[in-house]
Amino acid sequence: MLFGTSGYELRAALSSGSQTTSTSSTAWPSILKPTTGTTLIDRIYAFVADTTGYQVTGADGTGSHYNVFRINWDNTGTFASSPILSAWANNSYPAASPGTQPTTGDGTSIINGTSAESSSTSLIKGVAYGVGLTSGGTADNPSANYGTNPSATSGSAGAQTPAQGAWGAWQSLQAATQYIQNAGTPKATTAGTWNFLLALYLAAGMTGGTLLPVLGFSYTWV
Repeated sequence: MLFGTSGYELRAALSSGSQTTSTSSTAWPSILKPTTGTTLIDRIYAFVADTTGYQVTGADGTGSHYNVFRINWDNTGTFASSPILSAWANNSYPAASPGTQPTTGDGTSIINGTSAESSSTSLIKGVAYGVGLTSGGTADNPSANYGTNPSATSGSAGAQTPAQGAWGAWQSLQAATQYIQNAGTPKATTAGTWNFLLALYLAAGMTGGTLLPVLGFSYTWV
């Protein structure tokens, strides 16, 4: 899954896999999709170069953590609207086609989900905490685990918007169809962070292949 600076990627793995923090993308172990139902990915690695990576602590697809992923922004810009967090099939940010699977596996295999196993929601789920930074400039970050686990069918159409000072609910990250939206507009020219958790499933009904969806933080600015 691509994110951030060009060349940065999140790689999915199972705790039973042979991968390490220096395994190249071409040598990354394949994961077989289940014959029935779904498999929850229980290990995520973040790579900043092909053989330079880090295992993400707590990225096991559950709600038993709080400081796993976060979006950071500096003090040089001004948000013009509430930012959103979602995932897309590729970096052209196409619309999703919920529940449909491609003939050849690609990012849409995950983003579109399957009608049988994920109820046509994305196989990538996310949950965010609060607003990250209030309009008045106060940090709004978690200090305790979320505590609720997702399922393969978590999520619904439209935005899931966590209230300030609280965890939201697990949401499907499916382009502009299903996404997480910040409840406010962060204070201008003020650095901040927004914490979130991720979960990724593989489904029996999905099309396999090299699957490279894109995780995105979308916003407008002044």
